[in-house]
Amino acid sequence: MARFYLIGKISAELMKRMQNDPSADRYASTKKVTEAAGGKMISYEWVRGRFDVMCCVEGDAETVVGMKVAFLNSGLMDELMIHEVIDYNKAFGKAADAAKSVVKPAE
Repeated sequence: MARFYLIGKISAELMKRMQNDPSADRYASTKKVTEAAGGKMISYEWVRGRFDVMCCVEGDAETVVGMKVAFLNSGLMDELMIHEVIDYNKAFGKAADAAKSVVKPAE
């Protein structure tokens, strides 16, 4: 299974709901959505900075896109990015192989 990081910015609506119920278990609710979409949640963290939450999920691309659509359509998130974990050694190995075939014009 592939591993993905979902990085999001919560909506004003969710911020207000969290203020009204600060003990709400967002981990459990996010895990429920992840499993309903067919994935497995590895981690879930609130972070400081431009974005508010990060979660790591195992699954396929359709799973995380499904999660993104569900969360954005719920109105609880304003932004949600998906980043797939890759094997960088393999990627740069392929780049090295491909570079041997690159032909620059006029050379």
